[in-house]
Amino acid sequence: MAGFMCDIVTPVAKLVSEEAEFVVVPGVEGEMGFLRGHAPLVSVLADGVARVTGASDKEVRHYALQGGYVEVTDDKVIVLADRALPVAEIDAAQVREQLAAIEVELAGLAEGDAAKTTLHADKAWCDVQLKAVG
Repeated sequence: MAGFMCDIVTPVAKLVSEEAEFVVVPGVEGEMGFLRGHAPLVSVLADGVARVTGASDKEVRHYALQGGYVEVTDDKVIVLADRALPVAEIDAAQVREQLAAIEVELAGLAEGDAAKTTLHADKAWCDVQLKAVG
């Protein structure tokens, strides 16, 4: 069976551009899986892990995602994520240190002041990464 293109893109860079056989992404109402020929779709992503099965090697690669959208056409899946990272590149100890520092900083701020920062989103990103690595 022929594959289709899968791109995972963030505001910073294109993380993935490969031919895939199967792609699974975290949707707000549950996981969504796509094969070649899927009906066109645009949907909001939830924080979680995307799985991309390579068309040539059948290897499943995992990517932690935070926010964004998925667009599906007959022959392409584009994941536009706020943040994305290969799960294999996540250093759990480093993420735990970042999370502890964020929590300390949040504890020192009034809720109104904390709302003016990216600390809550940064904390959520740490949580996604830690969940992704298990």
